[in-house]
Amino acid sequence: MYNVLLNNPEASGSIAYRAKKADCPPDKPNCYNLNFKGRDDYYEEKGGNAIKVIAGLAGAAALIIGGLGIAHKQKVLNKISNEKVKKVLSKAEPAAEKCYEWCSKAKDTGVKGLEKVKNIFKKKS
Repeated sequence: MYNVLLNNPEASGSIAYRAKKADCPPDKPNCYNLNFKGRDDYYEEKGGNAIKVIAGLAGAAALIIGGLGIAHKQKVLNKISNEKVKKVLSKAEPAAEKCYEWCSKAKDTGVKGLEKVKNIFKKKS
């Protein structure tokens, strides 16, 4: 049995959700299905798009890499006075150094690409 029919809008707690039945009789406008199954219709309603999820994860990764690169460049670890926190974060220093290298390479590639585009437009005018 997948559904429990209640003729009043009574809640069952957090493990179930209420869905208005499509075939409610006119004399009982508040009839609901109380469903204890997983919400199969969740992604159909929201339109879960894999491209959006991948783009979001890539953006979050870029922000984390950029943040670690900036932290390495600004030498944030040396400015921390709490020794316990400093000891824990010192283990992230090699990763921050690598992130800084990646950010530097990405910046250099972007600047070179921008210069190439500028040169193309200068030659045409």
